[in-house]
Amino acid sequence: MGHKDIMDDEFEQKDVWVVEDRELVKVFQDPTYFPVISALREGPMTVKQIKEEYNKIVRKNAIKMDIPKDAFEKMKRSEKTIYRYIKELSDLGIVANSGQRLILGGKTAITENLFSRVSKVFLMSTKESDWWGEEDGEIIIQRAARIIQTVEGVQEIDLNCFSKRMIELLNTGEKYLFEALNKKHDEVSKILLEGGLHESKKLLSIISIASMLYSEESKKTLVKCFEK
Repeated sequence: MGHKDIMDDEFEQKDVWVVEDRELVKVFQDPTYFPVISALREGPMTVKQIKEEYNKIVRKNAIKMDIPKDAFEKMKRSEKTIYRYIKELSDLGIVANSGQRLILGGKTAITENLFSRVSKVFLMSTKESDWWGEEDGEIIIQRAARIIQTVEGVQEIDLNCFSKRMIELLNTGEKYLFEALNKKHDEVSKILLEGGLHESKKLLSIISIASMLYSEESKKTLVKCFEK
């Protein structure tokens, strides 16, 4: 049987949503919800389709992690459970009912709800979520400083200065990208849409490095932490 999708005129999907709320960031990192969000990257889907894609994603991850088959079976989800996840994500404003699918070919007309992500790309704000904000973040940064000190033959290094400057630089990519969206929203959004949720953190890392190299001032402030 064929089908026809009838989209809701009131549903308007964003190109890019910068997620800054710490609790929402945790939802995107939650392995319970992430497969739903990931599946909907392909476009509007029914609950049945989302369930099928959800279980494919879970299976793929299970294979990567070498999880036994019996354990994977327990990770699979039913349509009822998927619908509950969708409801919870809808309440959080991440997913929305975007239309209906009309099933063609039968004696009786059948309709199913369609669900979509509210944004084509979600860009995670890292201010509260990345490793350098965690308890051992500063310790890791200071170890990096000591390695540089050893290799470069630097006699003294201001560890507090180095930690502060590195955190500033690690946040530079996020700041640069957000400013880019404000300045050239359509062009930057188009490039971001070439990737997706999986790529956003890698993209930020690259932009952090590139923006640091582009800025002479950034390099000067970091060098001040070292004395040969």
